[in-house]
Amino acid sequence: MAKKSALHIKKGVEDAPSINPNFRPKAIKSLGPDELLRGILAGDLAALSKAITMVESTSEQDRAAARILLQGALPHSGRATRIGISGVPGVGKSTFLEHYGIHLLKGDATAKVAVLAIDPSSSKNRGSILGDKTRMVELGRHDRAFIRPSASGGALGGVARATKEAMILCEAAGFTHVFVETVGVGQSETLVAQLVDCFLFLAMPGTGDELQGIKKGIMEMADIIAMNKSEGDRRPAAERSALEIKRALQLFTREEDTWIPPVELISGLEGSGFEELSTALETFERHSKIKGWFEQKRASQNVFWFERTLGEGISQLLNGRESWKKNKLQFSEKVALGELSPFEASEQLLQTLAETF
Repeated sequence: MAKKSALHIKKGVEDAPSINPNFRPKAIKSLGPDELLRGILAGDLAALSKAITMVESTSEQDRAAARILLQGALPHSGRATRIGISGVPGVGKSTFLEHYGIHLLKGDATAKVAVLAIDPSSSKNRGSILGDKTRMVELGRHDRAFIRPSASGGALGGVARATKEAMILCEAAGFTHVFVETVGVGQSETLVAQLVDCFLFLAMPGTGDELQGIKKGIMEMADIIAMNKSEGDRRPAAERSALEIKRALQLFTREEDTWIPPVELISGLEGSGFEELSTALETFERHSKIKGWFEQKRASQNVFWFERTLGEGISQLLNGRESWKKNKLQFSEKVALGELSPFEASEQLLQTLAETF
């Protein structure tokens, strides 16, 4: 067999056999931040998708463009209802989101629903299946819906790095409801609470999941609890579980907003209990605004993300310096050999950093 020429090798896939020899792929136009912003404000979902891809990118060029884009989108954001959805795997988060999203769209011709679904990432290569969009096919077909699966990247609580920025872009595009579906692995949902106005925890009856609902940590974070899969033969068990949780909730009235989370019985599969859930969501939002907690919470969330992003930026800046990397490696080796505890090593390393200022 004759060897390929250097020219042929360089051209690569352009000369590869095609099923359709007449097919010529079109060049993908790269849009700048100003063009993307115009598209987003016009409700162009393709522009929104490209913009979110930009803010998720780690390249310096994309990050610089993303900052311009986000600064332009910020004045047009803030008018959506932000809802976090969490629950153990198998509770039916995607099924609930699809059917509840359709319920909202049917009930209000002006409603627009965005779902930012966070998929678990591999701890080895940070890869992710991103299958949530395939589980919400009917909602994905709707012209007033937008579903964006993102890899968690190993972030605590399953919250992707750019989720906050994606929410700003979705709101600028005119979406009235932005849902953040988390991994729901039970590690920590603290970051979810720093993203949304309302934290909705899904549980299901008869499997022990109600015990997750009565843990104090969830009590302090959950604004509303929905007992999913409460249809058919599961109904009696759901009612018992809901009663048990309601009794426990009486002990955990939150002082900062004087709110006791309601427990609603729903079926994501059948769409039952959605009216009651919508009423609970509206009541919570109205209550938090009357108490002055709504805007205060959003302001504190912005400060949280500023401090978190600043910390990440400082870490990246230090890791780019050879002297820091050398010192860090030396302390890492001492920790690995058992010569220093991780805490003492970090204290000493930070001390050397403080001495440089």
